[in-house]
Amino acid sequence: MWLMFFNRTQLSEKWSIHNEIQDRSYDISHKEEQLLLRFGINYHIKKNLWLTAGFGYIESYPPEGVARPTLIEHRIWQQVLHTHFLGRVVVEHRGRLEQRFVGDQYRDRVRYRFMATVPITRERMAPKTFFATAYDEIFFHFEDTPYDRNRLYVAAGYQFSRAVSVQSGWLAQNFSGKTKGYLQLGVFANILQPDK
Repeated sequence: MWLMFFNRTQLSEKWSIHNEIQDRSYDISHKEEQLLLRFGINYHIKKNLWLTAGFGYIESYPPEGVARPTLIEHRIWQQVLHTHFLGRVVVEHRGRLEQRFVGDQYRDRVRYRFMATVPITRERMAPKTFFATAYDEIFFHFEDTPYDRNRLYVAAGYQFSRAVSVQSGWLAQNFSGKTKGYLQLGVFANILQPDK
């Protein structure tokens, strides 16, 4: 199970801060797999086009019965995020570069995520709207073989207001030749500027 909290605090029309906490478990029993803390600064080129740069701190814990220490990763990351509409569907493209300091190793990684969100109870995404969302994200690195992993996600959610939404779904992650499923629960609570 992955428990996730995301926050965007808008500072001005062009600038905002990104914060997130993810508590990832091996299974429903909540045996910890990973803790991820990520922070970033967003620059809004347009309403639907953002650039972000930030830092992440990740602790990865060994599975039960495996005798190895917790692995610490420090991660610098940059991304571009672009959204647009296809009819009622909100489409999001996210490209991300990562410079990863994993234990005593350094690795570069690139990620691309394609996401689509469909409002169910309204014509457009708005407060008091149930919605469905899905994405596929592929990861590549530059060392060894390029393919790192792929994540496929489907979920349902509810948009309470402009600033607050929740979603829960299922993520299938393919990594090292195996695919494992995770139940996810995400809360998005933003501090936004009032509509003008």
